[in-house]
Amino acid sequence: MNNPFAGNVSRRDLLRLSTAGATALAANAILPGIASAATTAVPNLYSTTLRTWCDGLIAHQLTMPDQAFYGALLCPACGLIHGRCADAMYPMIHMAHTTGEQKYLRAAIALHNWAQHMVSQPDGSWINDITLSSWQGITVFHTIALAESLHHHGAILDSGTRSAWTARLAAAAKFLDGFISIQTGNINYPITASYAFALCGEVLAEPRYTDRARKLAHAALDFFTPNGLIFGEGHPLEDVTAKGCRAVDLGYNVEESLPALAQYAALTGDKQVLDRVVTSLRAHMEFLLPNGAWDNSWGTRNYKWSYWGSRTSDGCFPAFVLLAAQDPRFREAALRNLQLMSACTHDGLLYGGPDYFAHGDRPCIHHTFTHAKALATVLDRADANLVPTDHAALPRDLPYPVKHLLEIGTYLASAGPWRATVTEYDFEYIERVQAGGGDSGGGHATGGALSLLYHQTLGQILVASMTEYSLIEISNQQVHLDKPHMPLTLRIELVAGATYTSLSDLTAKLTASPAGNDTTFEASGQILTAKHHPVPGGGVSYRLQYVIAATGVTITALASGSLPPNATLQLILPIVSPSTEAVAQPDSNTVRITKPKGTLTVRTDAPNTFAAIPKQRTFNLVPGLEAIPLAIILTPGVAGTITIQA
Repeated sequence: MNNPFAGNVSRRDLLRLSTAGATALAANAILPGIASAATTAVPNLYSTTLRTWCDGLIAHQLTMPDQAFYGALLCPACGLIHGRCADAMYPMIHMAHTTGEQKYLRAAIALHNWAQHMVSQPDGSWINDITLSSWQGITVFHTIALAESLHHHGAILDSGTRSAWTARLAAAAKFLDGFISIQTGNINYPITASYAFALCGEVLAEPRYTDRARKLAHAALDFFTPNGLIFGEGHPLEDVTAKGCRAVDLGYNVEESLPALAQYAALTGDKQVLDRVVTSLRAHMEFLLPNGAWDNSWGTRNYKWSYWGSRTSDGCFPAFVLLAAQDPRFREAALRNLQLMSACTHDGLLYGGPDYFAHGDRPCIHHTFTHAKALATVLDRADANLVPTDHAALPRDLPYPVKHLLEIGTYLASAGPWRATVTEYDFEYIERVQAGGGDSGGGHATGGALSLLYHQTLGQILVASMTEYSLIEISNQQVHLDKPHMPLTLRIELVAGATYTSLSDLTAKLTASPAGNDTTFEASGQILTAKHHPVPGGGVSYRLQYVIAATGVTITALASGSLPPNATLQLILPIVSPSTEAVAQPDSNTVRITKPKGTLTVRTDAPNTFAAIPKQRTFNLVPGLEAIPLAIILTPGVAGTITIQA
């Protein structure tokens, strides 16, 4: 094979070119406060995390001489090479340019060469995986990575490599020109393509692509709800459900679509798009928890929810940091999210949730190489003031009246230190591109589920997972270890051969009744399987009540109907708690969990008291948390109540 390291410059030349390139690029301003320039690495969490991640990626880069492997990144969780791993060329060449260290340049060139050998196609596209998925839409993401590499850091490449990369970019842009429309894939693809075309128009000096960028970006303006949320993460893109819901996924919106539109607006000076993005960022910021986590407990594609974001998207930083001049809270939001990602980083790689590492699960390398791109973007394009100085309050830091977002069938509520999300969202996502278990029935919780409960001091208490874990995208999700795992969503559960829960009724009714600073939610529906099949023999109905009050949260559950023979009926309450937290049971009706900043007390008035507490924590890969599965036996027609206090 050709040596991808041939023609590398010396460290002295690399530093010289870095300085010259920075000087030349610095003059290319986009908007006030947003500069396109390679700058000296700043000692802050953005730059230190990027170095950590790039070093972690290099540690997993293959060096065997076979061109089928050489330069690729081997995933320690999935045991395979993710076809998109060459996206890491951009953060690698950024590191090379800003540090002068050749290992990063070698890594970038080797990644590009591997992609050319293994996932590049004659029509100019790249495919998602070597064998598992031939989806070509991901060309938009690698096009951006390649264009950013050339735009910011092409000066450190020798002329032959720079010419070859530019020619490859031209081929990719030509492919996308004939491939992408506003209806291609989920909405994140055409929206992200608007930025890809804008970049290609500049790097390739091709006005046609600049025009394509503008048309896609303005077509995307039709995909915002009145509340400012982007819809189209599901098919049909414009579909409206029986409850008036749209296809919305928080993870893809904040980590892919909004950052792409923000960068398009910044690059082109398109004020109409910029204004819409700023409004939308404020709307989506309502779902950022005080600890920096994104509350995607309800999203159409929450099977990829990783608590800090989404498994294979890029990160919220380019949107919130680059547009921080529009709202000082944006910079604070980005920093908190990065702090959470930093806390989930071990041995140089970003793990898929807070408890993956302690639980013994491996990190999928996809998280690291995609989110590294977002950090490189911020360091290349933002001003020097990446870290906020005033730590502005974010929406969920403060108490607020109950909020109802009709387009996602979801309520946000607060009372004192408690923050809650309750959902009856009835848009079901069906995977149409990736091979996998798209028809398995597992999806986001609905039915009036209390999908998230958070305490300002103690942190996450209840966090929803998929209704039934399944590989919706087989090459983009992990498999559970041989350890206890279950859905993490609070639920009524009936087991009679099959498993039936209160999480899957798309026709369930949900109401919210505010009273002063407190809110009472009432949900009612049918207990169903993940595929919406009822309990044989006439079905079983349920009622759930949640009272969110400053003094605590009260949950009351009632099931009615005839149970099949030998059926078990329980109210299951998986309290989020890593295995390091002490658990005590002073009496059969009370459980106390000692958390780092206080004690959580859970009580029940059920005559059967709490079932035996398992010695080992349960876990779910979505969103990567351990939990204590508390449960009480329910008798049909008899209500059971649980209270949660801090």
